Amino acid sequence: MTGRVRPARWATAHPALALFLFTVTLYALTAGASRNSFGYSADGTFAFEMAKSAVVDPGHAYLRDQNRNFSRWGVGLPLAMAPFVAFSEPIAQAAPQRDRIPLGEHNVLLVNFHPLGGAPQSKVTAELDLGLAPGVYDQLLLLSHTGLSAHLQQGTEVARLILTDPQGRTTERPLRVGIETAEWAYDRADVRAVIQHERPPPAGKHIGDSRANYYASRWAFDPPIELAGARVEYLLDSGNLYVDGIAIRTPDGAWLDGPGVGRVWSERQNREFFRRLAAPFANVLISAFGVVLLFQIVRRLGYAQRIGLVVALTYALGTMVWPYAKFDFAEPLVASSLLASVWMVLLFRDTGLRRYVLLAGGALLFAVMTKYVTIVIVPFLAAYVIASHKPGRSWAQTWRQTRLPALLLLVPFIVVLPVVLLAAGLLFDVRLLYERELIAGIQRGWLELPFALGFSGLITSWGKGLLWYNPILFVTLLGVPWFVRRHGWGALIFVAIPIVYVLLYSKKQVWYGGNAWGPRYLVPMLPFLIVMGAPLLTWLTERGRPLVFKLVLGAVLLVSVGVQVMGTSKDFGVYLDIFSQQVAGLLPENGAVYGGLDYQPWSSIQPEGDFAAVLYAPQFSPLLAHAWLLRADAANLLVPDHIELVEDALRRTPWSRFGIDAPPRSPENGLGLDFWSMKLFESFQAYPMLAVWVGATLLVLQFVSLGAWAVLVRGLWPRLRPAVRLI
Repeated sequence: MTGRVRPARWATAHPALALFLFTVTLYALTAGASRNSFGYSADGTFAFEMAKSAVVDPGHAYLRDQNRNFSRWGVGLPLAMAPFVAFSEPIAQAAPQRDRIPLGEHNVLLVNFHPLGGAPQSKVTAELDLGLAPGVYDQLLLLSHTGLSAHLQQGTEVARLILTDPQGRTTERPLRVGIETAEWAYDRADVRAVIQHERPPPAGKHIGDSRANYYASRWAFDPPIELAGARVEYLLDSGNLYVDGIAIRTPDGAWLDGPGVGRVWSERQNREFFRRLAAPFANVLISAFGVVLLFQIVRRLGYAQRIGLVVALTYALGTMVWPYAKFDFAEPLVASSLLASVWMVLLFRDTGLRRYVLLAGGALLFAVMTKYVTIVIVPFLAAYVIASHKPGRSWAQTWRQTRLPALLLLVPFIVVLPVVLLAAGLLFDVRLLYERELIAGIQRGWLELPFALGFSGLITSWGKGLLWYNPILFVTLLGVPWFVRRHGWGALIFVAIPIVYVLLYSKKQVWYGGNAWGPRYLVPMLPFLIVMGAPLLTWLTERGRPLVFKLVLGAVLLVSVGVQVMGTSKDFGVYLDIFSQQVAGLLPENGAVYGGLDYQPWSSIQPEGDFAAVLYAPQFSPLLAHAWLLRADAANLLVPDHIELVEDALRRTPWSRFGIDAPPRSPENGLGLDFWSMKLFESFQAYPMLAVWVGATLLVLQFVSLGAWAVLVRGLWPRLRPAVRLI
């Protein structure tokens, strides 16, 4: 047949494109959302605010006021986020309001009123003034729900709306359970089993809870009536009534919202939520680009295309690059920039074109401007420019041939960097490294910690160990001697970068990278460790190798992918908040007696809290904690009517299985998956069209991801005939 591109040929001709499409759509599907308009990290928040100030704010106030913080955080991530902030700005301006419930021609504002009722609780009252402005009105809308009222019979009048005119005359309207209002948790199985009244059609859902309802009452006045005030009186000695919003309409059709006591969610927060929603997608593209660069590097090193795909997919799915593709940390940008510089050096080695060295220097400069500590890689990459030409030549010949290219690598630092610093100094009085901050920071942050304590923490600690968060390294690290033997001096940069990173951060006081998933600082070295497993992966995937070896490889890879799924499914901060706020205080030495006591002098002074036990004690490892919380999430999603299963899962904490009695007060705070799509569904359930757009986007991403995966499978195993005819 003519005019038809067969998947096998397409995979052979465009493997990098298929790889990019697969990884970028997979990462996009599992990307996160902002934490109520806040980011995952301090450096990500700074980058977002800088990008927003540069792109959205005409006065650039944040940029002018906070530019000195560039001495701590680089400019790379703000530059990367800027296009995404620009893209999201019109969406943020037009987005539906999270704190409004659409009821016909008006979206009623959600507000806080003091609760009404007979059940004792904070600020409960028997009468509530709604605070309506005097005037003439022809319609009134009231949002409400009852609580602790499942025992009330159908039609019971729980409260009365009393409208007062200027002459003091009153008009009353009833609020009855099962008719005008109802129990907020009616959809919960445990409530439905005992509730004594019916549920009127819900007007909307509570933010973040699909089983919590608002109910609407509407009263029309014909002819319009003049009001001087309105109040609600509670009539029973049990149960509670909550007024969630009120709106009134004037005869000319204008709607006015009731004041309430503070807003549930402001318009500014709403805009920030949507502005920030797109920002983490910068790391989605950056990380997917890094996967493609890794594939290209493996091919440049002389490995077959199939091995290049195996190595790239192992890196994409089996290492921390996947979780960090959804976070707003700077490490993914550093990793991809380093990969770009190494790839260009390899292009120079193969073509002799010196422009590639210049481009490699530019990529390296961008990595340094993203995180200043990356400057330690510069001499090693310069040495790699020389060493990559060593095979078959003497050192004298190699030096004569590569000394000029090695200098070209430094040209961006010599030419571009001074210009940038001068311009920044003239425009913003920016000095990237203040002397007192540099010297004090090194003394305070890098010199005190015993090397062995940081090294063991980075590599094998239960809470942050590199090997436990990237189990595939147990396989790929076995191939390092093979890789060095095969490539000789050409292996220099692949060995040097991991060694430099481990040595450097083993002396850092906060070696674990603060609140994050796994050892954050080591993310940029992961692709180089995976590349060095290429010879072993080649040997393992060849025909005729013992099946047991392939089964072991598959099992380790499956476990490694599982670890990354745990990291992408939940916000790492959820468990850390539970531990610090609900568990640590119940334990001697905040749990450090079970592990991490040697590190506690440093962990106890950190602003995020004392997490020595989380770092070193297996009982409190985030890996076990995420497995615990995800089990409860599964029960909550799959069998929502069986709340007892969710409660049982939450009670069985990892440390309780070790005999440690420290039950968290509110483990249900840990429920919820951290995906942008679910956050939008949960937060904007009152807007069906938004759900349609989210669903359509998910379908497109899934279709492209599955199609690209089918193409990749055909490229990995050409003799197999998978279901690629769907493409």
